[in-house]
Amino acid sequence: MLRAVGEHLAAARGCDLPAAVRGEAQNDRVKRLSARFGIQSRYAGSIVRANDAQVRLAREGLWRHKLGLQRGIATLERRLAAATRRACGCGQRRGCEACKDGYPNRNEWWSKRRRLDMLRGQLVEVERRLAEKDYSIVYGGRRLLNRRHHLTEAGLTLAQWLQQWADERLFLSCVGNVGTTGGNPCLSLTQDPDGLMYLTVSVPEPVQRRLGIPARVRLTHPVPVAHLPELVERVTARRSTAITITFEQGKRGEHVMLRAAWTHEQTPDQPDLQVLRTRRVVALDLNADHLALSRLNPDGNPVGTPLRIALELKGLPTGTRDARLREAITQVLHAAAEFGAQAMVVEELGFEQETTREKHGRKKAFRALISGFPTMAFRNRLVPMAARQGLAVIAVDPRYTSKAGGRDWSYVLAGGPTATEASKNVATRHQGAAVAIGRRGLAHGLTASTPARTRARMLSRRPAPHQQQPQTASAASAAGDGSTTGPAGQVRLSDSAQVSRDARDRPVQAARSSPRVRSASIPGLRVGRGSADRTGGASRSSRIGSATGQPLGLIGTGADRVELSTVHPALAAEPSRRA
Repeated sequence: MLRAVGEHLAAARGCDLPAAVRGEAQNDRVKRLSARFGIQSRYAGSIVRANDAQVRLAREGLWRHKLGLQRGIATLERRLAAATRRACGCGQRRGCEACKDGYPNRNEWWSKRRRLDMLRGQLVEVERRLAEKDYSIVYGGRRLLNRRHHLTEAGLTLAQWLQQWADERLFLSCVGNVGTTGGNPCLSLTQDPDGLMYLTVSVPEPVQRRLGIPARVRLTHPVPVAHLPELVERVTARRSTAITITFEQGKRGEHVMLRAAWTHEQTPDQPDLQVLRTRRVVALDLNADHLALSRLNPDGNPVGTPLRIALELKGLPTGTRDARLREAITQVLHAAAEFGAQAMVVEELGFEQETTREKHGRKKAFRALISGFPTMAFRNRLVPMAARQGLAVIAVDPRYTSKAGGRDWSYVLAGGPTATEASKNVATRHQGAAVAIGRRGLAHGLTASTPARTRARMLSRRPAPHQQQPQTASAASAAGDGSTTGPAGQVRLSDSAQVSRDARDRPVQAARSSPRVRSASIPGLRVGRGSADRTGGASRSSRIGSATGQPLGLIGTGADRVELSTVHPALAAEPSRRA
């Protein structure tokens, strides 16, 4: 019966896909599916929503492919316009001003010229597909479809592949509804007096006539959901719950899987950035093969021994990678709970423009390394999992954290100047970078010490960069909101740079210590990395950072991230002034 219902709904989904690509109204499509296939309106609405999501995903994939091609073409055109290093004859290792962007020799120049023509042809094809809405959508997956031509290598027979293909293309899902029995009108979970949960399925009319069964069928086998108390609470309280049923082939035969999903309601009391900066935090440095974790107190000092959580994601399927990533995040949440932290500080990474073949053509190992970073999966998993544990997520600017961590904080974590060979700890630059990330989230400087080259001269005055005293009452009143200008949050400079400055004269320093902001409603002010004026340090940063007011921050609160916006008084008075 479940297979018959899934095949009938899959046929309806395939019939609705062209209408979804054309962008027709959802209400018209729901009425058309209900009348033509004799299915409930909730089933039809679930099909329409699923098709719209597939079309949107395919369109966004084409757009990302188009942007990548445009970046590659721009890079090739710039490098092809420069002279080759052999033709220049300057003899410099990195090239002179005329040939530093050029290719080493003429042979590589010609190969890149042919690749430029190929990328231009691909760009024309992608633009045509976007204009004509020619999206590639395969129910069941393109990988399984191509496996049909390689049955011997996959170890499958034709009958086994046909069974897998039919199982993957089944559609037996329904979105939830508030106030409905079991939280779902078509796939309802109900509890009997003995405490067992049973699934009741709404059967479409054609399947009813073919199998001779009623409109609603209750399965006799109980659903084992005793290990999910939150799901039992939702379905008994008639709260909206989306349910999906799939068929999977395992080592012990076929399994019928029931998956439930729901949206966590956001609490009215959102965490405040300045309150979180007065509590303990856990900082993470994301790497391709591990997570480096450091624990910091409100003064920005590392506490305890840093942790290293292995990921080992290379060469694994998507499902296994996702499971290992969730396991690593779970270990991070357990460490934060043991430490008593209320927030997690992470970098807002983005390698979309760094993985291009044209930018790092010969560095295949480096391209494979940065391509293996689970940036988007980590971001999408971390925020909701942390919200369920009552933790906020603060995203900060990733610039210079690895340099500061490897230069200063790895030295501190190893034991500092007083450590002997026997007592010295093993600390990596990634663990030091995690400390720098946490300090930036707490509105302190990346390091409270001088650079490594002047450390020996400064040891008599300040033995170690982590020796920062807690704020006193006067220091707290001077700092006010935990910004980077107070005594507890200032960045210590070298002797030649220890001069008294007004906070408004160094907005870039405050911006580098403040979390990144996605948007701000200030006319005449750019936010994010600007493309122009990249010659100087002050003009390169176009982020908003508060020098004496409350720093701007980005906090994850479950389903989405909330932007906290407080504008510096000087910026409010002069909108055109660059931050």
